[in-house]
Amino acid sequence: MNTRDFTEMAIMIALTAVLEIIFTNLNIALFPNGGSISISMLPIVILTLRRGFKVGLIAGLVFGVFQFILPLTVYYLTPVQYAFDYVLPYVALSAIALVRNINTKGLIIGVVIVGLLKYTSHVIAGIAFWGEYAPENFNAVTWSLYYNATYSVPSIILAAIVLVLMARNPKLLEV
Repeated sequence: MNTRDFTEMAIMIALTAVLEIIFTNLNIALFPNGGSISISMLPIVILTLRRGFKVGLIAGLVFGVFQFILPLTVYYLTPVQYAFDYVLPYVALSAIALVRNINTKGLIIGVVIVGLLKYTSHVIAGIAFWGEYAPENFNAVTWSLYYNATYSVPSIILAAIVLVLMARNPKLLEV
């Protein structure tokens, strides 16, 4: 990695933090037990598309690990739960590097894949750590699948739309 990689990584981590703060603290579709509809995944996705898997992985890891220092409400019980709810979802975004065709279809497929990986990490945490809080008509699995889908699916759709619109400028994804 070079200075340019580190610089762009720092900028995209900061942009991820700003988007997370905006979408969370302004109560734009904020959910009562955590989670919000947001496009905060996009800076790390774009960074990964521009700089590659390793840079995206490191950026996701750094953002995830230090998310608790942001002015956000962070719910965590144990380090393992923190990893599944806050670190691994952002690390998973680096899987967008698997996209070979940077066209509309490839970008949509890539965002759906990384969005589903992020969702899966939240679901695992929901089942393992938050299942006891499931409403009466749900078990831990169905509640976690449902609850996390209520904000993850709209976030994936919104992120895919915004990325496709942004990618109309081909210089956005060039190194």
